[in-house]
Amino acid sequence: MIYKQENNANAFVPRTAKEIILEIELNGKIRFDMLLYTIYNHYNITYKIVHAHIEYLDGNNFGNVRLLLKISQEELGQIEAYLAQYKLLSSKIDVLQKKEAS
Repeated sequence: MIYKQENNANAFVPRTAKEIILEIELNGKIRFDMLLYTIYNHYNITYKIVHAHIEYLDGNNFGNVRLLLKISQEELGQIEAYLAQYKLLSSKIDVLQKKEAS
């Protein structure tokens, strides 16, 4: 895939992105909606919610969520640094592409 760079409208670079499932343990330090907002709007990463089990106690969010992301290694590093700010535990699983048998 080729994506346009934001800082130079005429430059095109190949983007080596892969699909991963990112599992995040919510610890009450950040709201779930703010987490999704930041991933999509601040880091420009689209996601699909694969699984979510969230409990709301006194306005705090606890539980776990799995997101399907199409992400580059650099973007993954940025997301992991963001999660570390809030001391959120996370793990990633690479998604393998299934191919049809001929």
